[in-house]
Order: sequence, then structure tokens, then C-alpha cells
Amino acid sequence: MLISFSLLTCSCSFPGEAGGAEEVSEPSAVASVSGIGWEWEAPEGRTIERVEPVPTGAAVVLDTGIVVLHGQNGEEVWSRLAAEGERFTTTRTVDGSAFLVAHGAEDAEVPEESLVLDAATGAEEGEFQVLEEAAPWGLWRVSRDERVSRPARESESFRPISVAEVGSGELRWEQEEPLECEAAPGLPAQQVDALLHESVLAVLVTCSPERFEESMEVTTAVVGLDLADGGELWREEFTHEASSPFPAASVSLDGDMIVLQGVELPEAHVLNASDGDVVASTPQNVAGVFDGSVLAWDASAGGRRYDLLGMDLETAESVELSERSGGSLLSEEDVLPLGDGLVSVEVLEEDGAASGLALGFTPWGGAETEVLDPGFPIEAGDYFDRFTGQVVEVPGAVVLVDGRSPEPTQLVAYQ
Repeated sequence: MLISFSLLTCSCSFPGEAGGAEEVSEPSAVASVSGIGWEWEAPEGRTIERVEPVPTGAAVVLDTGIVVLHGQNGEEVWSRLAAEGERFTTTRTVDGSAFLVAHGAEDAEVPEESLVLDAATGAEEGEFQVLEEAAPWGLWRVSRDERVSRPARESESFRPISVAEVGSGELRWEQEEPLECEAAPGLPAQQVDALLHESVLAVLVTCSPERFEESMEVTTAVVGLDLADGGELWREEFTHEASSPFPAASVSLDGDMIVLQGVELPEAHVLNASDGDVVASTPQNVAGVFDGSVLAWDASAGGRRYDLLGMDLETAESVELSERSGGSLLSEEDVLPLGDGLVSVEVLEEDGAASGLALGFTPWGGAETEVLDPGFPIEAGDYFDRFTGQVVEVPGAVVLVDGRSPEPTQLVAYQ
């Protein structure tokens, strides 16, 4: 069954208006997918920035609004779209239960209105206050109680992190100096990113010589700060050789676990977000932590092998994606483990040329990949040399965002 919806024909609520269903069923997670369940297209002139799971399905964040679609059938649950000529920004709280939304005139120094919306229904739960000096339009990391900010990118490498109360806008604390690495005191440091988890702010720090040196060593650290006062709670540091200054590293939060990895880090590390303990380290690349299991991949031996590992790094499930007829994996990272197998983004080919983007499903145990109905036909001039969309598991479906353009407007849901 194929269902298609467009906001051009549906009733939408705008900032300042009441909107959203009172009671909406919450679909269950899917264990496997076999074809397209429904499709959706953004209103004319609006583009999709990302898709995030919410209890009722998929929250589609647009450049000028947000639309929540029911995961089972694609019907709109609630929406908030900025009026023409308005600026709009939104961020989901780390627990996924609410969205902070701000809107106002394009040239306004602070938003005209800033609201807290229930993620399931879109109901207004109140307003939140913003501080002009604390990146008022930058909703970077938020919970229902705290908002983490830092200035817009400038020439200086240090951008102080600050934490404010969501309700009152009162500033709790702000950094006076950047974090450093204990293993390399005095070495130039950069605060690359930060993650918010309950009462901890985990900051990714890299310490490196600013110019290339022979036998160059760098330190990559994750430092846990207390949200209440900015005091240090824990830190984990990893010193390693590098071929360039400040090599790329990243952190991601999956449940209660932080995944740290980088191009030149010899191992990927899984840390407990509450106390910083290293739970697991592996030389394999980590695609993420899912329900307490680590999804790791290895591109050696002529194929792409994916292992679902326990925290003891023992293999629970695995698949080998190689020599699959009808398609090939476009990116090692565009995969998701489901209960019965692995979902992967596929490029379909016809007469030696790319013809479509779709999903593939491989049951655990290494059975042949089933390439599903194509979600997006590829035409000459499409932007698909690197998949720019998303594959996201939401309650009721797996959503694929169109990757043929840097400014996608369509998505399909597989079930």
C-alpha cells in the first residue's frame, strides 16, 4: 500500500496557534522491512533538514518548520510552520519528549516567540527564555531544564560553553578558559563538540601541535562536566600518533553510551555517559550503539562485514554484504540494525549507470540482501556521489530521506 501526503493539502498549525492531536496511538518498532509503506513531500519552497524519532513516528524538521508524521501510515499528527519571511529554528530535547521552537523576523536579534512543544501531540507546554548574549537563535543542545550554548564560529578557536535554565533564561555558568588535556598540558586545545546526557555535559577536546611535526602525538579527550556548575566530573584521554594537526574525531550519544572515534584513533571507544568508564574498545569502525549492542563494520576481505557485538565484544549477530545483485552499499555508515536483520542504503544500477536509491534488508546470518522497491529514481544531474540524506528508524517504519539533492524535499518510509 502506497500513501502519499503533502502539507499543501493538509491543515497546519503555525507558531502561536494551538494545534496537535490530543491522543495518538504509538506504533511499535519494526523488526524487518519488505517494501515502501508510505511517502511524503515537503510543501513547496521548504526543504528537509533532518528526521528524528518521536513516540508517534517521525518528526521531519524543515528549514522553516516541523511536521510530525505517524509512523504507521504517514498521516500528519501535528505541525508548526513559520510564516513567510520569518526565521525558524528548533531542537529536540535529549530525552525526545519535547521540541524547543523559536521564530521571529528574519533580521531580529532575538526570537519573537520561543515555545516548548510536546513531541507527541504538539501541545504548547510553555515558553522558554533566551539571552541575547548566549546565541539566542542557536538551539544547540537542550533538555527540558537546561540549554547549552556557545558563540557562533569566529576566528578564535575558543568558543566558551555556557549553560542556562530553559524556563527563566538565567545563566548557570560560562567557561572562562578552554579545557585542556592532562596528558599534554600547554598543548593547543580545541573543543570540538559537546553532548548532553541527564546531569552531564560531555565535551570532546583535541590537543595537538598547531603545525606538522615529525613523530607528532595528539591527545583526544572526552571530559564530563557537571551541568549544575561546570565542575569536572570525569575525563578519559587517549594519546596517539597522527599525521596531521587536530585530526578529525567525533562523539555520538546512543542511549546512555558515548561513542568516540576518529580517522587516526587506533580504536573506537564506547564510554558510559554517567561516569566516563570505557565499556568497550575495538579497532573496528562503530556505526552506533543500539539497545546495548555495538554495531561494528570491517571493510576488509573483499566485502563489508557488520557485527552486532555485546559490550564484551563477543559477536551476537553478523552479516556479510558483498556481491549483492542489483545494488551496492553507498556508505558504510548508512546502516541500521533491526530485530531480524540489517537495513542498508542501496544504489541501484541499470546498464552500468545509477538508476535509483533504495533500502536493502539482509537477515542476520549472512543471507542474501533483498533490495527493496526503489524510493528515489536517479536522473542525470542528480547529486548522489555521496549520500546526503538520512536513514532513520522511527516507531512504525524506517525512513529514507532523499539523497539526490543537497536540499531534499521528499522521504519514503519502508515497513
